[in-house]
Amino acid sequence: MGRDNQKRRKAKSREKLKRRLRDRSTTPGPFTWEELVVQARYVLVQIMTDACPCGECNAPTWEESARQLSRAMAHARWPEAVGTAIDTMAEDAVGQAWDRGWMPRDVLSLMAKDASTPAVKAAATLMRSELRSYAEAQLSDLWSAQRESLAERSAPESAKEVLASREGPAWIEAAAPILEALYTLADLQPIPMVQPRPGGHPSSVRGDGAESSKVYEKIRALLAKAESTDSDAEAEAFTAKAQQLIARHSINEALLAETQDAALEAAALRVYIEKPYEKPKSELLHVVADANGCRAVYSLAAGFSTVIGGRTNLRSVELLYNSLMVQATSAMTRAGAKQDGAGRSRTRSFRQSFLASFAVRIGERLADSAEATVREVAEETGTDLVPVMQLRREAVDAKTEELFPNLTFRAATRISDYEGHIAGRAAADRARLQGAEEIQTS
Repeated sequence: MGRDNQKRRKAKSREKLKRRLRDRSTTPGPFTWEELVVQARYVLVQIMTDACPCGECNAPTWEESARQLSRAMAHARWPEAVGTAIDTMAEDAVGQAWDRGWMPRDVLSLMAKDASTPAVKAAATLMRSELRSYAEAQLSDLWSAQRESLAERSAPESAKEVLASREGPAWIEAAAPILEALYTLADLQPIPMVQPRPGGHPSSVRGDGAESSKVYEKIRALLAKAESTDSDAEAEAFTAKAQQLIARHSINEALLAETQDAALEAAALRVYIEKPYEKPKSELLHVVADANGCRAVYSLAAGFSTVIGGRTNLRSVELLYNSLMVQATSAMTRAGAKQDGAGRSRTRSFRQSFLASFAVRIGERLADSAEATVREVAEETGTDLVPVMQLRREAVDAKTEELFPNLTFRAATRISDYEGHIAGRAAADRARLQGAEEIQTS
C-alpha cells in the first residue's frame, strides 16, 4: 500500500507540473534573462523531484523529461537558460558530492555499473565544469590527476556548451543524459573522505622525495617486465623481486621517519575494481593489501575498494595489484573458453574460480615474502621490527575504524569449478606471489 501511495503522489505531482508548465508557457512576456533562468531552475527542480530510478513507479524516462523540459516555455533563449540553470545546479550538486567524500573517479565508477554511457560522459562534463574554478595549488596530486582525466573523457566544459548548438530531437538526445547525471550527482550518499576536498589542504598519497621516486621507478620496471614476458619463470622472478623492494622500502620509511607519529600516520586511497568478476578481484586486492600492512574495504555498490595504510604502502599496493591483475587476466585468457560434458558454457564459473584461487595463492606467497624480508632487515640492522610493525598495524586498524565504524564481513568467493581452481593456483605460483576467508565490506 505504501508503494501504491507513492506512485499516486508522484503521478499527481507530474500532472501538477504539466499544468504549471502550460500556464507558464502561455504567460505573456517579455521575460528578463534572470527570470528565464529562474523559470528553468524551477522546472529542473520539479523534474529532479519526480524522477525515480527504481523502474517501478511509472516515473518518466530521461528522454521524456528532456522533451518536457524543451517544451516548457516558448522563448528564443529558453534552451540557453536551461543550460545555464543546469550548470548552476550541477555546481551545487558536485560541490555537495565533494563534501560527502566523493571524487571524480568514484562517481564514474559508480555510474558505470547502472547508468547509460552518455550519462557517464555527461557526469564527467558537469564535474569538469565545477573543478575548473580551482587553482592547481588548491588540489592534491590525486585531484589534479582526476581533473585531467575528466578532460580526456569529455571535450565540452559545461552543459550549456553541450546544448548550445543543438535543436529539436538532437537537443533532447543531448539533454536526457545530462539530466540523468545531474540526478545521480545530487543523490550521492556520504562515503569516507580519503582526500581533502578541492580548496582544502592538499595532500598526497603518492610518496614524496627523490629516493622514494627512484625506488618506485625500479618497482614499476620490474612489474612491467613481469607483465610483458612470455616466460613464467621470469615473471615469477620479477614479481618476487618487486615485492621484496616494496617490503624493504616500507620498513626503511618507518625506521627513517622523523617522528614516531609520522611513521604511524595512516591514510586512505581508493582502488577501482573493474567488471567482470569484481568479487574475486576485490579479494586479490585484499590479500595484496594485507601482506603489505594495509587493509582493503570493498564497496560493492560503488565498484571500488578503499585501501587504508601508510602513505608509502598505499602506492605499493596499487602498483602490485594492477600488475597482478594484468598477469592473472593474461593467464586466464590463455586458458580459453570452457564447456561441460553437455557442451554448455562454463567459462564464467571457470574464470571466477580461477581468480578466487589465484587470489588465495598470491596471498600466501606475498605473506611469506613479506615475513622473510622483515627477518632479513632485522638481522641486517640488529633492530627488533616486531614492535614497529605492530604499531603500524594498530594505526591502520584505528584509521579503518574511523572511516568504517560499521564494517560487515562477507564470505569469500565460492569456488565451483575445480579446473579453474587448479589453474588459478598454478598461475599464482607462476606469478610467485592467507587468502582470508572473509573480506571486509562497507
